[in-house]
Amino acid sequence: MECNITMYEAIRRASLEASKCTAVYYQGTKISFKKFIKLIDRMADILYNRLGIREGDTILLAEPNIPHVLILFYALNKIGAVVNLVHPFIPYNQTKAIFEKTHSKYAFLFEQRVAKEVESYRDFSDNVYVCRVEDFLPLPKRFIYHTFMNRAIRKKLGKFRGSFKGFKYIYKLKPTHKAIKVHENNSNEVAVMLHSGSTTGKPKTICLSNDSFNFIGYHAYEFLASTKEKIKGTMMLSVLPSFHGFGLCMTMHAPLMMEFGSALVPKFSPEAVIDIMNHTKLSSMCGIPGVYEKLLASEKFLNNKNLKYLHVGFCGGDSMNVSLKERWDKAMKEHGSHCQVFEGYGLSEAIAVNCVNTYDHNKLGSIGYPGSGFSFKIIDEHEKEVKRGDLGEICVKSQATMLHYFEDEEATKATFTKDGYLKTGDIGYMDEDGFIFFKQRKKRVVKVSGVGVFPSEIESLVETVPGVSQVCAIRIPDPKLGSAIKLFVVAKFFDEEGMRHSIIETCQKYLIRWAVPKEVEFREELPLTLLGKIDFKTLQEEENKKRGIKE
Repeated sequence: MECNITMYEAIRRASLEASKCTAVYYQGTKISFKKFIKLIDRMADILYNRLGIREGDTILLAEPNIPHVLILFYALNKIGAVVNLVHPFIPYNQTKAIFEKTHSKYAFLFEQRVAKEVESYRDFSDNVYVCRVEDFLPLPKRFIYHTFMNRAIRKKLGKFRGSFKGFKYIYKLKPTHKAIKVHENNSNEVAVMLHSGSTTGKPKTICLSNDSFNFIGYHAYEFLASTKEKIKGTMMLSVLPSFHGFGLCMTMHAPLMMEFGSALVPKFSPEAVIDIMNHTKLSSMCGIPGVYEKLLASEKFLNNKNLKYLHVGFCGGDSMNVSLKERWDKAMKEHGSHCQVFEGYGLSEAIAVNCVNTYDHNKLGSIGYPGSGFSFKIIDEHEKEVKRGDLGEICVKSQATMLHYFEDEEATKATFTKDGYLKTGDIGYMDEDGFIFFKQRKKRVVKVSGVGVFPSEIESLVETVPGVSQVCAIRIPDPKLGSAIKLFVVAKFFDEEGMRHSIIETCQKYLIRWAVPKEVEFREELPLTLLGKIDFKTLQEEENKKRGIKE
């Protein structure tokens, strides 16, 4: 399998070998590889010849896990456009800022998000197309969706559906059937943009090539410890979102590239997974720890007769507790499945899985063994490699690493070592057998339900609230999300409840919902470091001690 082709070409080749197999499963709808590539080619024709999208254009795509995201993704890749993937539920202000910063030409957005701030989105409605949950639903489910959809949402949707062109509107445009010059891969060209906290914890736009995704996809069989013959015709559970490198690459592109399917789940629930198990042969899955916890709590999932087909699970997006693996593996064995869950490690700058525990290489407590083609080393603050077992910054080198940060040469240069290794911003060590162990984050990032939340971004925003003189964001545990955000605030003047309301309201308006603080504590002063900066480590330690948490 070649890595130096476009992602579209990788999928096209797979469609020739697995034309009758299911490529995409979505809430009862099955799309075969043959139909999937036809939908992509038709969309590419319309995007190119009707909308005027050309090679090098940047197109913003902010959708949940629905078929639209894959059809658009590969159609744009066929043309040679850059796909700018953004969280579907970020507020208008952030969407518009990213749209303008990245010089995007069009935006394909999720209808329910647009409906919440419809008047704002009218500012650039000529550049916006909306995608709807029901477009690919089977007829009975489409009827149920409309019947029971929240009345308030339905009312808002009704107001703007005539103003914003939908995905189906595009499909009603007749394809021209004119030949499109299929874009040829250039390893140095940007194909995808992802948005993350960078390796320092400050929000950045990550630029990746076709090679990055194909390289991971090429190693899918190795990670799954399976073969093409065994996995063909089965499905990978796609519950991790498309804007997340792990979700996009490992649960969507990799299975499609390697001729098995992707089962899309726009909103996770054990019932959604059970539906997939009842209608397909679910063989593999990736998820954050909370996904596995909820599945373990579902008797219907554990007692499903098709559990026996589940071969392997991977946990990423946040650290997995050793006890979770032990409980999962035990439960699977007791209910007739040989499936085990393994922890892996990756980051958006290096796409998805870089090292991982597998059936062939695993060690309890580690984040895995480097995949073939991946090179790891642990360095000190002078970029000198440390001895095995010594702590340092985890660094990785492979064909999957990013090209650069968007329009930020300085940050890009600082992220790579002189010999080309990507500095991850995470602290850990490598043992004598080559397994990698994660200890703590060097960068300030909090994983809330698997989504990276950046304290510096929250602090910068809250500092703009009138009356706030100092602010610090830290992590607190949350029973549903795993983690949440708490703020410590020093205010010049305030009515405490009024100030708290202003802070939360501002965060809800400008931040992704996982970044909105769960708690706000007011203090007369905050601890400072010797350099006069707010000492977030001391605040975190104090909060952990108060809650009886040991880290």
